[in-house]
Amino acid sequence: MLIRIAPDMFTDERFDCVTVQEVCGEIFRTQRFKTKYPWRSDYKDKIRSSNSLKNTGDDFEIHLEAIRRLLDSGGISFKTGKAFGLSFVDKKIAAYVTAYKLDISSTDNSLIDFLEQEFDKKNKSPLAILNDWIRGGLISWNEDIQKIIEDWEKNGEPVQPTKDKKDFLKLTGVKYTGP
Repeated sequence: MLIRIAPDMFTDERFDCVTVQEVCGEIFRTQRFKTKYPWRSDYKDKIRSSNSLKNTGDDFEIHLEAIRRLLDSGGISFKTGKAFGLSFVDKKIAAYVTAYKLDISSTDNSLIDFLEQEFDKKNKSPLAILNDWIRGGLISWNEDIQKIIEDWEKNGEPVQPTKDKKDFLKLTGVKYTGP
């Protein structure tokens, strides 16, 4: 969602955003992304994984193994009362987040719930990230960005937190109209 607002978000360190090889793979290979985000190929040269995040090495492997054990021992979500049901890629993303002490912004509720419950990692909404960029002067609010935000609702993106909507209004003087 945010790549359309800040195409350099993964290539310009001022945006403080990284992604990993597994996420890049899902964005360009899975039908879900192809259907929901047909414009994603316009940004193919901008969606790059971080060279500093490796899915090998002792630290990463320790975190990945700990996550596997938590889930294999019957990890149940306190919110849903059901197993987390994380995919192999989700487990690797969780390992990246914990091994490299990263923040996460995801729309995968199982992954969000797991990281919050087991590692006290809070999910950062896309609108909170956008607010940070506006606050930091990385982007300026305009009608083009407003149109992209309106697409968020059309694409069925998750509802953004109320506190982030209020912050957005304070920063831009514009009421957030997306989901």
